[in-house]
Amino acid sequence: MRFSLLGLLLLCPLSVMAEQRWVSLNQCVDELLMRWAPEKLSAVTYLTKLDNQQSWQQHNGSLEAILALQPTRVIATRFSNSTLVSRLRDYTEVTVLEQPQNWQQYQHWLTQLRELGLEKQVEQHQQQTKQLFEQLKQQPKQVLFVMPNQWSWGGDTWADEIIQRAGADNLAAGLGQGLVGLDLETIWSWQPEQVVMEGFSRSGDQHNAFALANQWRHHPLFKQWVSTQQVTFIDNQTAACPVVNLADYLEALKP
Repeated sequence: MRFSLLGLLLLCPLSVMAEQRWVSLNQCVDELLMRWAPEKLSAVTYLTKLDNQQSWQQHNGSLEAILALQPTRVIATRFSNSTLVSRLRDYTEVTVLEQPQNWQQYQHWLTQLRELGLEKQVEQHQQQTKQLFEQLKQQPKQVLFVMPNQWSWGGDTWADEIIQRAGADNLAAGLGQGLVGLDLETIWSWQPEQVVMEGFSRSGDQHNAFALANQWRHHPLFKQWVSTQQVTFIDNQTAACPVVNLADYLEALKP
C-alpha cells in the first residue's frame, strides 16, 4: 500500500512534526545552546561534561554517530571539519555559525542566532550587555589582560574590542596586534587600574596550578607587583568561549 506524502504528514502527530533535535559540533556552541535552546538541543560534543541531571547525549564527532541521533539540524562553526559539514548537508539541515574574532563578525553571529528562532534570547543578551557597557563607560580605566605563558591580548583582538567599547584603555595594545608577550620588566613599569587574570586558577598555591604555563605567575617580582593591583579572574572554562561568555567578561571589567 502506498501513501502520499500529505497522508503521511496527516498521520504524524503534531508533537513529532514540531520536535527539534539539534546537534552541536562545537564546544562553545554546546555551551550556548545548553543555555539558550535546551529544549531543542539533542546532543553535544564529547568535550562537554554532562551530569546525571542533564538529558542531552554526547557524540564523538563522526558522521555515523551524528546521523544515529537523527538530528533535524546540525549546528557547526566555520572552523568545523568542512568535509564532515559537507557530508552532513546530504542528510539534514546544517547551520554554520560565525566564530567571531571582531565586532562585525559578532553582529553576524547574532543575526544567525535570530534566524534559528532565538530572537528572544538574542534580545535579552543584547539588553544585558548594553547595560554592562554603559555602566563601564561611566568609569574609564586602563586594563591589562595577563594570561599563562606571559601572554596578553594586544590590538585587533576580541578582548581589545570589548575593552575599547567599554570606554577603557588596553595597555597591551601598545605592544602590537594579536597575542603579545609580556616581560616582567614591562609589567613592573605599568600601574593599570585593573588586571584581568585570564585562564588562571584563583589559587595562589604553586602546586595547584593547572599547567607549567602558570608557573611564572609565582615569580617574586610578579607576586609583589600583582599584590598592589585590582585583580579580576576569568577561569579557563569561561575564557575558552569568550564571545558566548561576553557578559562574564564585562562583569569582570567592573570595579
